Amino acid sequence: MVQASRIISLIHAKGGIGASLLATNLSVGFALASKTPTLLIDLDLNTGGSLASLLSLEESAEKQHLGTLIRQPINVNTLEANIIRHDKGDVHLLAAPPIKEWVSLRPEQIYELLLVGNALYRHIVIDVSQPRLNEIMAVCLDCSSAVVPVVIPDIVSLQTSSHLLQDIQTNDFSLSKFEMILNMADLSKDLPAEDISGYYQDRLKRPLRLQIPYAPEDCIKSVNRGIPLFYKGKDENLRNALTQMVRHFLKVSPIDVGDVNISYRSAMPATAAAPLQASENPAAAQPVTALTTVNTAIAGWSFEKYRETRQHLHERLLKEVRLQDMELDTPEQREEAKRPLRKKLAEIMLTDKIEISSRKESVLLIEAILDEALGLGPLETFLKDPSVTEIMVNGPEQIYVEKEGKLGLSAQQFLSERQLRVVIDRIVSPLGRRIDESSPMVDARLPDGSRVNIIIPPLALNGATLTIRKFPEERLKVSHLVNFGTLDREMSAFLDGCVQARLNILICGGTGSGKTTLLNILSSFIPHGARIVTIEDAAELQLDQKHVIRLESRPANMEGKGQVSIRDLVKNSLRMRPDRIVVGEVRGGEALDMLQAMNTGHEGSLTTCHANAPREALARLETMVLMAGVDLPIRAIREQIASAVDLIVHQSRLRDGTRKIMHITEVSGMEGDTITLQDIFKYEQMTVDAQGNVVGRFVQSEIRPQVLDRFTSYGIPIPKSFTEEGQRLNDFLGPEQEPGEKEQKKGFFW
Repeated sequence: MVQASRIISLIHAKGGIGASLLATNLSVGFALASKTPTLLIDLDLNTGGSLASLLSLEESAEKQHLGTLIRQPINVNTLEANIIRHDKGDVHLLAAPPIKEWVSLRPEQIYELLLVGNALYRHIVIDVSQPRLNEIMAVCLDCSSAVVPVVIPDIVSLQTSSHLLQDIQTNDFSLSKFEMILNMADLSKDLPAEDISGYYQDRLKRPLRLQIPYAPEDCIKSVNRGIPLFYKGKDENLRNALTQMVRHFLKVSPIDVGDVNISYRSAMPATAAAPLQASENPAAAQPVTALTTVNTAIAGWSFEKYRETRQHLHERLLKEVRLQDMELDTPEQREEAKRPLRKKLAEIMLTDKIEISSRKESVLLIEAILDEALGLGPLETFLKDPSVTEIMVNGPEQIYVEKEGKLGLSAQQFLSERQLRVVIDRIVSPLGRRIDESSPMVDARLPDGSRVNIIIPPLALNGATLTIRKFPEERLKVSHLVNFGTLDREMSAFLDGCVQARLNILICGGTGSGKTTLLNILSSFIPHGARIVTIEDAAELQLDQKHVIRLESRPANMEGKGQVSIRDLVKNSLRMRPDRIVVGEVRGGEALDMLQAMNTGHEGSLTTCHANAPREALARLETMVLMAGVDLPIRAIREQIASAVDLIVHQSRLRDGTRKIMHITEVSGMEGDTITLQDIFKYEQMTVDAQGNVVGRFVQSEIRPQVLDRFTSYGIPIPKSFTEEGQRLNDFLGPEQEPGEKEQKKGFFW
């Protein structure tokens, strides 16, 4: 059952007072008392964190820490992947990022972290370690069961703590849950504990209940050896004081973070005092979802019991709550609606005596039901996972996903064909599309732009089939393709110049080879100010230019009327005064209209088609022109193609899942009845290594392309690889050298 947690935040305005040591031992004490792990969070962003050292976990903290967590959506999966488990298993540490990996931490990320931790752990201890009040500390104060200022009998410590507490009061935080700890209580006779207690009782209106004696020998050994005092401490007074501290905070009431109303205070700095670098991951700047379903089973349950329980809870939820009356149009609204529904499901589970011992499994079951009720069921897991690029549903019991270019069968399943059909209806209904036995196929898109193809029985014999080509959260640029090894820098510079020189470019390749991604990148090279018309079946292209008109085809309605095809849109676009026409894909008679547009003043057009090689792309174009129903001789069609298409870019997905541009080929004219082609760049596969990865290299032709004349006429600089200096460099690098050597040298020269 999802429960509230005791969250204890230790704050201190001055370093060197032992707050981190207290936080570590409080975590160990909670774990020993409750016999369950405690989550220990290190928010020491300025010095790289000390809690890992106090637990002898420094080596692991180099790779797993708060910085790596916040670069991903914060959920059950990512939190568990980034915590470090102490060898005794009682403390789970979320370490602070090392100094060399400083990151910018936002308050909403802390809130999401505590929301997930709240669901998984009975006790959470936070070493806040912020030198002054800021938004990070503010969230910890709001979400804590108890806030613990730590001081020592030192005038500087007392003054800085007094200023911090005054600042907290000024910003309207309640001090009712503050409990001060006087550490090293007998350190100085000049400032006895009684005087300090009276001083803070006047300000906090609370007595000083917790005093930790000064035991330098035990404390220094604990720090140097990385062993908590609860394990090896010998000073009896110190151990008794630490035990009293644990008992005291075990009496504090737990808190449900979901009930906390967080209002981020704009007047406060969002990070610690030290300048922190902004995160490089743009996905981290977006609102994140706290909990994600990852499992479809519960320990000790059969799959049938799991299926029946989910169906039962789903039906009970629908009886208790009128979802149709809730605003669920946007992801933010759906996420907001989940909070009260989580509590309602927890109440239903309690009423119906559905007991699950594991807090994590309870959370995941509730999230799975909410995904069914509000979202796309088991697909939500993969839609939230940025590493998944394609989702393929082959009936309710098979969901395949593509990661890093490779397909695999997932553990997720739909509960029934009915649930799968409900999800399909949720996808197509907002778009005004329909799918039924009379119209069993549909192309659609998700709100994020991901492309969806659906086909249902009677055409799909194994049940409804759903294919989702995910739209990346971060729009890919040509630099990404260079880093991925899809092409090299010379090829990217050449393609950039070709687009600016208004060459007509045809991109070809097989399914899933990355044609649309490459089309989107080439479209980004079009100069700003040009009037661009994009034409697609399902709008996927995203252009940065402002002057863009997006057109989308439309299927026939129930009466078989109202269809608007790609060909209709291509014809209409010619009357829209376009500077550039970008067609997502030509697959029929629209090829003839596209060729005529290219031949009649609409230079610089871009499109894609399915083909396995540049020569095959030309053959397909011929076939598609004939599909237009125009009786033209083959030679006339080939002349149209030869004069219209300037460049063919062939991209392929190789056996290891990588995408490569295999050919950049120039259409150089006609010889008799044959269209002549000349490779400018090509990829040569050399071998396959022991891991199954393809090894090869990009090779540039020694023949000067004719299209470079267009570069000159448009005033576009000739890429260096085609100049004499560039040719000499290529000769120096030499195609006979080992794979990888050229890339290393190229990095040095360029």
